[in-house]
Amino acid sequence: MHNVVMTALSGHDARRIHDLAKAILTEREPVRVWPLLMERLTADLPVDLAVLIDLDWRAGTGHAQTGSPDWLHEAPLDALIHAHMRTHPLLRHYAHTGDRTPLTLDEIADDRWWKSEAYHAGKAAIGIDRQLALPLNSRPGQIRGVIMSRSDRGFTDRDLEYADLARSLLDTVAAHEKAVFSIPELGDPTEYRITSREMAVLVLLDEGLTAHAIGSRLQIAERTVIKHKENLYRKLRVHDRVTALRKARGLGLLPPEPTAAAPRAGRTDT
Repeated sequence: MHNVVMTALSGHDARRIHDLAKAILTEREPVRVWPLLMERLTADLPVDLAVLIDLDWRAGTGHAQTGSPDWLHEAPLDALIHAHMRTHPLLRHYAHTGDRTPLTLDEIADDRWWKSEAYHAGKAAIGIDRQLALPLNSRPGQIRGVIMSRSDRGFTDRDLEYADLARSLLDTVAAHEKAVFSIPELGDPTEYRITSREMAVLVLLDEGLTAHAIGSRLQIAERTVIKHKENLYRKLRVHDRVTALRKARGLGLLPPEPTAAAPRAGRTDT
């Protein structure tokens, strides 16, 4: 079994948490918050990748909601989750204990994991090796959290302490997520397997932005925006932007189109 390396958290790390909180509070696009968090976690720890997952343990199903770097959006994350979630040591631990402490594979896994089909499938698909989990508050029977991976070295005590601070921040973001979107009556994109990043693209498509402008707004490549559009069209079972927006409104994923306000009687503008 691998060992966790001992290192203390520095004042610089506390500054990173402060800056991350500030970035969340000042983010103008609510749909950018979770992608922003994934990007910052990969940079701050640092790790090779970070993925927000949402699992229904009882049903044996789940989805990757968003992740960083961008190439993860084209990786078979959902297929890996469906095939191997019940054998993953960290997920099994959280499902059976209700623990919400950030933990590493090094602390939980035994030799069977490192020889398992699940480990090798993940290694081949996305290069997973050493993993750190940030479990978030979730309903009974479900697991929501962030899984981070790096391939070159194990996680230190400093990483775990930073992760614990970040987990508290992420829990706060999750608790206020509906308020941040300010439209609590909207439908749930996960019912249609639409990710947070795809919802960000959908919202900006509704604003009339081009793929190039959406890429600039979300700080992703234009080709990645086009891939997200293709995924949206496939999941909504449409073939063009106008129909996609109409379908999304019908499903409650976007607010109704605003109607022009009637002029007030007796008022004239000069």
